[in-house]
Amino acid sequence: MVSMTPRRGLSKSKSSSKGRHSALLPKLIYLVLCFGLVWLLLFVYYFPSIVDPRVDTPVEPTLPRSIGNLRGDDVAPAVGSNHANSVLHRSPPRNPSPMKPTKPDSPTLLRDHPHYGALDADGERGYVFDPFALRRDPPPMNFIPSKEKLCKKGGARGLGDADYKMYEHVKVSPLTEASKKARVLCTIYTYPAHHASHVTAARETWAQHCDGFMAVSTSTDEALNTVNIPHEGEEEYNNIWQKIRSTWAYIHDNYVDSGIYSSEFDWFYIGGDDVFVIPENLKLYLGSDEIVAATEGGEKPIFLGRRFKQDGDMSMVFNSGGAGYVLNRAAVKLLNQQLTTEGKGCQPHLKGFWEDVMVAKCLRMGFDLLPYDTKDSLRRERFHPFTPGHHLTYNAPPTSKDWYIRYSIDLKYEKECCSEESATFHYMKPELTRRLFALWYGHCEV
Repeated sequence: MVSMTPRRGLSKSKSSSKGRHSALLPKLIYLVLCFGLVWLLLFVYYFPSIVDPRVDTPVEPTLPRSIGNLRGDDVAPAVGSNHANSVLHRSPPRNPSPMKPTKPDSPTLLRDHPHYGALDADGERGYVFDPFALRRDPPPMNFIPSKEKLCKKGGARGLGDADYKMYEHVKVSPLTEASKKARVLCTIYTYPAHHASHVTAARETWAQHCDGFMAVSTSTDEALNTVNIPHEGEEEYNNIWQKIRSTWAYIHDNYVDSGIYSSEFDWFYIGGDDVFVIPENLKLYLGSDEIVAATEGGEKPIFLGRRFKQDGDMSMVFNSGGAGYVLNRAAVKLLNQQLTTEGKGCQPHLKGFWEDVMVAKCLRMGFDLLPYDTKDSLRRERFHPFTPGHHLTYNAPPTSKDWYIRYSIDLKYEKECCSEESATFHYMKPELTRRLFALWYGHCEV
């Protein structure tokens, strides 16, 4: 006989199930309210940039391929070996998409203006960096890994002898009366992780030979000659355009337009923390009869560096950010006008790493100022986007798809690639920087 008595277990299960459903309801309501609140906050945050007509709608430019790397850490070509051309043959990076305007870090700053000033070591605004600090107190050079390895022909740590051959080809010019008058402020942009490596290597070597030196970073350290110049948006490789905007504005405000250092420099070089500059050769060129005539004694603006034609288009010529580029005082004044909202087409809120393309675009669109041809009398380049040994061993690939072939203007090979009075090289690791400085400046002869 089947009992009709209800099962206690079943009744308990139904009861507990009902209780759980009742307990879940408040949680669901809470989650819905939180989700709605998040959307409301996002709408309030982004609504001003949607309705504000001052915010540009970024136009995605056609990018140069593989040029101008702030870090350079992902590039380690074995110069002098079969892999010497590995960097040049890489597939080009694609444009980041979509690109969005960045937002200012402080509501008290003008949204369309790059004049953020600088912060001292305590984070206080109004700091004016002393560009002569390195010249007054230069640190000694540390021979890392050792003087013997740095000076040895064949290279340190298997670098090969291509860099040594370029050392023998390129000469450091003695200063003349004309070149001494070409006073240069050398600026590099960097970040704290490279202070002890790249910045220190530059300070111990070539930077001491510039008339002034400054390393733009996210922290001010007077002992390392670094200065914190804030900029719009985040500190990242894909936002170098904003970093450069605020840097050039700072240079204009403190070393060109006004201030105690406003009459100390005639020329302003800027590059990443992985460049090597030969200041004597740079100053020799800047003080030459050719440049004096081209600038009408400094009155006419000029834009110097390694010219590239963007995607092979000669109407879109810019100076390589990797090799670094130079503006005179008159050109800095023009660029400063373009960096503000006075400069149409310069996209003050654009986020991107192609700062070299944008600087050229600003000067071209605003004043029709084009990059000047800086080749020597034998049509060899002075500014170089790669290491010395890399340029020496570069061979044309079997096809013309290499961006370096397409972007270069009248490219030459082997020793004809580079002037004996070459001024800059790029993708320099600290060890290679110390090695070439030791060779070029006579430390290996002692």
